[in-house]
Amino acid sequence: MRKVRFALIGVDHPHTAGFRENLLLMPEVEIAALYDPAPDVARELVQPALRDRPVYGDLPTLLREQRPEAVLIALPNDATPDAIVQSARAGAHVFAEKPCARTAVEFAPAAAAIAQAGVRFCTGYLRRVSPIGEAIRQAVADGLLGRLISTEARWITTSVQVRDPTHFLFSAARSGGGILHWLGCHWLDFTRWATGAEVTEVAAVLDTLSGETIGVEDTAALALRYSNGMIGSLHAAYVTDRAIDQLFFGLRGMLGWVVWERSGPECTIHSTHPAWRAAPTRVLRFEPDLSGGYGGAAGILLLRRFIASFREGVPPLFTPDDARRVLQILDAAHESAKSGRHIALAV
Repeated sequence: MRKVRFALIGVDHPHTAGFRENLLLMPEVEIAALYDPAPDVARELVQPALRDRPVYGDLPTLLREQRPEAVLIALPNDATPDAIVQSARAGAHVFAEKPCARTAVEFAPAAAAIAQAGVRFCTGYLRRVSPIGEAIRQAVADGLLGRLISTEARWITTSVQVRDPTHFLFSAARSGGGILHWLGCHWLDFTRWATGAEVTEVAAVLDTLSGETIGVEDTAALALRYSNGMIGSLHAAYVTDRAIDQLFFGLRGMLGWVVWERSGPECTIHSTHPAWRAAPTRVLRFEPDLSGGYGGAAGILLLRRFIASFREGVPPLFTPDDARRVLQILDAAHESAKSGRHIALAV
């Protein structure tokens, strides 16, 4: 089978080095070319194995000359939608780093271009291919938790000072938002995917408490109402002094509950469903494969699912609507924080 020719769109991004390593570990993939707005700088950043690949400073030229089958876009949020539009119109299948735009409105032309071109889309919410994530989703689908009542998620991580306040992640003009756009979005996507419920109402308190002169929130608390009646919360903050993230996901229903600590390889599921009468509390553990690259084996699996969607006709793991819905929640959170109101979302 001929290799999948990828172009990497964006070199100087926090996740690009990991994604490049993922692709280099995949024998079915060829990295044909790279694009970056600063090509001279980009050449110094790529792995030695890619030093002979052309690095373009003009995206239309790369797409015209290289005609990649797929692109992996890892650019700041303000530049991502236009890169998606150009790539889709050139006939390339699109993997775009989350959250894919600053706002849902800005993402709309990208979604339209993908639909018009008939190309496949994927983004980087890895928990959809995590064995624990899939086990939680299956527990919900099997009715082990009964009618869902509440959910909570936390993402507490290293401070703005540790992460460099001059980075584009802390620029409102480039990123659109702070910790919600960079990290909180992971839990927003996972919760709607695992439960099958959409957010219908958002109330948020956002602030910049680090003391740094950044233009985005570094601390956020969201209250969320879902289409199935469930109420949820998300708390995210850049606040710790060391690289040990305090992550948590909890889900509770009339028949049971789930606890997933630190997004690690283990979760606990309790159910009073008759099917679990013999052992109502179970600890599921999956030893991770740390193959290298972004997310290790999970990152490679995500890319392989993306490839299978256009090479084998496998249903895509993501559609542009998934990215749009997360962006709508982010938009509503910022609107709520500014106005002091609850913001309703249409399902």
